[in-house]
Amino acid sequence: MNTKPKAKDGWYAVYTYPKAEKQAYSKLQALGTESFLPLQTVVRQWSDRKRLIEVPLFPNYIFVKTTPERRFELLQIRELVRFISFDGRPVAIPEQQITAIRQIVTQPREIVKEVFDYQMSQKVRVSAGHLQGVEGYVVRKNGAERLVIQIEALRQSFSVDLAASSLVSLAS
Repeated sequence: MNTKPKAKDGWYAVYTYPKAEKQAYSKLQALGTESFLPLQTVVRQWSDRKRLIEVPLFPNYIFVKTTPERRFELLQIRELVRFISFDGRPVAIPEQQITAIRQIVTQPREIVKEVFDYQMSQKVRVSAGHLQGVEGYVVRKNGAERLVIQIEALRQSFSVDLAASSLVSLAS
């Protein structure tokens, strides 16, 4: 009788071939594997027209919830290249970061009309709203604050407009 405990599902970032994120997502869904492809709507200009299209927020990356035992099986999907790893071990993405990204891509941006007293590069935490608990750094004063939320496993960032009243300064 095998008494080894079953490995717990976790979120992992998987590198895809260029422009293959949507195909990989479809194949993962067909296999019944929980996955997440954050998309953003952008305006693309062609010579004769403009069009709104959805593109990946993190080009060449998709998030997959799986067990360590299933990673090799998932890499049989042609569009997936490799799990993002450090020191030879796939890096688990905390559920809180996946939740924060989901909220950012599904929530409309807030319109902000107030002045704020934060300094550039100051570390802050969101104290209210959909992103409560998420930490980042102030990167720009633009009539509105912009909070950068870093996804360390990807070594990429994205920014979102937030009201100054929803931020709390953290000691650096």
